[in-house]
Amino acid sequence: MGWIIIVFTVLVCISMFAKNEDGTSNPISQKILTIVVSVLVIFFGLYLSGHSKRVNEAKQESISSSRKESISQSKEDSKFSSSEDKESSEDDKNGKLFIRDFNVYLSNKKMGTSSIEDGVVKVVLPNSVENMSVADFTALAQEIYDHANTLASGEDYDAGIIYFYSQNGGELARSTFSGGIKIFKE
Repeated sequence: MGWIIIVFTVLVCISMFAKNEDGTSNPISQKILTIVVSVLVIFFGLYLSGHSKRVNEAKQESISSSRKESISQSKEDSKFSSSEDKESSEDDKNGKLFIRDFNVYLSNKKMGTSSIEDGVVKVVLPNSVENMSVADFTALAQEIYDHANTLASGEDYDAGIIYFYSQNGGELARSTFSGGIKIFKE
C-alpha cells in the first residue's frame, strides 16, 4: 500500500511541473506547496511500506521461534518417551504437532496451556485474565486465536473453534466462525 501512495505522489508531482493545456506553467508557490506536500506523503508511504514489512517479519520470527523451540523440546521428550502409536491418523498427528507448537507459544508468552478434547481446541488461561478489561481480554484472545490459526495452517490442521477457559474452569470466550471472539466474561 505504501508503494502505491509513493508512485501516485510522484505522478502528481510530475504533472504539476508539466505545462498546462494552454501552454502556461503553474505558479512557483503552487509548485513549492506541491513539493512539500509530496515529500510528506512520500514519507508516510515509506512508513507504511516499512511498517507492514516489520509486522510480517515479527510474525515470521514468532512462528519460527515457536517451531524451533518445539522441535528442540520434542527431541528432549523423545529421549524419555516410548515410540508413539503408529496407527494414529494423519489428522491426529497434525493435531499433536499443532498442540505441541501451540503450547510452546503459550508457554513463552506465559499465557497458559492448550489441549484437544473431542476434536475441540481448548486453551486454559491463568486466573489473572479474569481481572482484565473486556477490551484487553478480547485483544489477548484474538492474538492467541490468530497465532493458533497460523500454526495450524502450517501443520495442515484445522483448529476450528477455540474455547478459552480460566484455570478455575470458567468459560471465558470462544472464537467465532468469522474469526472474531465471543466473550462470556463480564
